[in-house]
Amino acid sequence: MTRYKRTPTGPQERPGRVCSGNTGKTETTMPMTDSSGPITVVVAADQPLLVEGIRSALDQAAGLHVAGTACDDLDALRLCVRLSPRVLLADLAMLGALESLPRRCPAVRVLALGADDGEAGFTGALRAGAYGYLLNGSRPSEIAAAVTSVAHGQVVFGGGLAPRLLDRLTTPPARSPFPGLTQREHEILERLADGRSNAEIARELCLATKTVRNHVSNVLTKLAAPSRVDAALRARDAGLGSRPVLTRV
Repeated sequence: MTRYKRTPTGPQERPGRVCSGNTGKTETTMPMTDSSGPITVVVAADQPLLVEGIRSALDQAAGLHVAGTACDDLDALRLCVRLSPRVLLADLAMLGALESLPRRCPAVRVLALGADDGEAGFTGALRAGAYGYLLNGSRPSEIAAAVTSVAHGQVVFGGGLAPRLLDRLTTPPARSPFPGLTQREHEILERLADGRSNAEIARELCLATKTVRNHVSNVLTKLAAPSRVDAALRARDAGLGSRPVLTRV
């Protein structure tokens, strides 16, 4: 398997890698874009042990090479811009902060990794532009196979998620009680009905908190609701939400 030469580093660093201080970012020193060589990957998650475990597993897999790792979204974006990997394997919670990735790195394909095995996980990954979604507990061989598939343009869902996604796509949508809202605004309203904060909504939908605030403002305007509590109550009256029904006083 072809390997790219890396610049030697100081005695306290991992041989063949450049470590940027205490940021948790590790990178090679040159872009890895040759499609005839190994599939290059950037791994990004806010858990250093998870990142290191995935890096080790992928570097041992035939045909794969981890070009860099990052423990926050800004470092992940910088690495993708600098190294042009074929695949970014990123924690689902980071994708909301990587909204500019498709514009700045259109050739990079994203594979999301998360703990949520419910609908919010894989739909959040799809809406964030990911080519696939794996659960955190996926086997190393499953992760390596998924990275390879995504690099070749395939869509991958692990952990038995594919049947649920297919069922969602083939089930006719129910008529919305709020037809003036966009699909995204309807998703926001559903979560308001459950009493979720902007930060919680942002994590579930892989959006920046500022983006969620803008959507909430649009929802309140369209519903002529004076507050998010009033909007939530109207949504509950219309059958939205899954938590215990709020009681009007």
